[in-house]
Amino acid sequence: MKRTLKTLIVTVATLGFISFGACGTKNVEPAPTPTPYIITATPTPKPTATPSPTNTPRPTNTPRPTHTSTPSPTDTPSPTPRATSTPSPESEKWVGTWASAQLVPGNDTMPPAPGLANNTYRQIVRVSIGGDRIRITFSNLFGESDLEIKSVHIAIACNASTSKIMPETDKVLTFSGSESVTVPAGQTVTCDPIDFTLLALDYLSVTTEFGNVPKTITSHTASRSNNYLLEGSHLTDTAFLYAKTKTSWYFLSDVDVYTHKDCRAVVCFGDSITDGYGVVTNSYNRWSDILAVRLWENESTQTVAVLNSGIGGNSIYGGNGQAGKDRFERDVLQHDGVAYVIILIGINDIGYARSEATTDAVISGLKDMIDAAHEQGIKVYGGTLTPIKGNSYYSILHEKIRTDVNAWIRSDISGFDGVIDFDATMRDEIKTDTMKEDLKNDYLHPNNMGYWTMGDSIDLSLFEK
Repeated sequence: MKRTLKTLIVTVATLGFISFGACGTKNVEPAPTPTPYIITATPTPKPTATPSPTNTPRPTNTPRPTHTSTPSPTDTPSPTPRATSTPSPESEKWVGTWASAQLVPGNDTMPPAPGLANNTYRQIVRVSIGGDRIRITFSNLFGESDLEIKSVHIAIACNASTSKIMPETDKVLTFSGSESVTVPAGQTVTCDPIDFTLLALDYLSVTTEFGNVPKTITSHTASRSNNYLLEGSHLTDTAFLYAKTKTSWYFLSDVDVYTHKDCRAVVCFGDSITDGYGVVTNSYNRWSDILAVRLWENESTQTVAVLNSGIGGNSIYGGNGQAGKDRFERDVLQHDGVAYVIILIGINDIGYARSEATTDAVISGLKDMIDAAHEQGIKVYGGTLTPIKGNSYYSILHEKIRTDVNAWIRSDISGFDGVIDFDATMRDEIKTDTMKEDLKNDYLHPNNMGYWTMGDSIDLSLFEK
């Protein structure tokens, strides 16, 4: 069977969603209620007006086709061998194609029993741009003891919704030539570069057999996708049958590709609205996911990767995880190949504000981020803060702060290289302090159509050279 296009699933029906995977299987999965990050709510299903997925074969270097039809899964051809190439230092460089912002999990987002120690965890990520040589980074940033990794296998996952991999693509990672590695407390470890062809928007499986695991786990607790835990050693299993599932990534922080020197990345930095609170599991419908597909489908921006550095409940000065001002360097500036950052943060600072002094505080924090990015030659785009009336965050004071901060973001004196006016996109035409009814989840977060609308509203010319 040939490789086929792993499609972005943005059509969500009341009973769940259907995706056609790369291995020719049809997966029907109910839409679960998401884990809350700021306000508990059940997402509104995305209308059927969303473009439907395709299942067209996608050879290397062929532009990803637009979403036009849903073919029969029985038409899936057999896979072809995955070619590799020798990188040229003069024409290629490392660029991040996937990343997650790290934090300490809460009690409800810890690994399921029997835990990670001496067991195998398969994590599924969707990359943005492709390449023929990759490297993967594991983080023990918050661990108080060493993390022991016995072995790591990578492979192309069949689709977003299952643990099944394409076994002919399976490869073992090494670390300084060894299959095992110890990640010291507070440190990260990157594997040796490996020849492995990723296509744009591929689903990559990272299967790790752990040894000893720190009590304090480094993770991203809102993967919005299923990951799979089996007791014992299961590194090469084609599928993780009877596995425990968890929508959290553990210790996995970066995937980089060695690719053409013109490739570059945009980091989406923010809170739960960037992290995708309310997105249906395995749907890949965060606004950053929609942006990644649009960039790939647009010929002049196919070389732009998208990295999501959102953390639900995060704010400039505190909140869930490390404060935005403290993690900005690690979660934006230290990624490889970053040329742009979209900053959409501050609504949680405003939601707990007690005086108008928060206006100046939010603006000051944004200015510091702009200056730090500009020092590294990174263009900074400001996302205006979306409406909150109808949510518990709303008050006359909070609305005034939000309005004043947005006015500053739109102004010529802000220092932003451009503005992405999410507020104008999402607000009601008459009740401008309220999110459009058909786009809102809990009047703070968008629903699935809202996230799609946000991603679809971004001007792609911002990312053209």
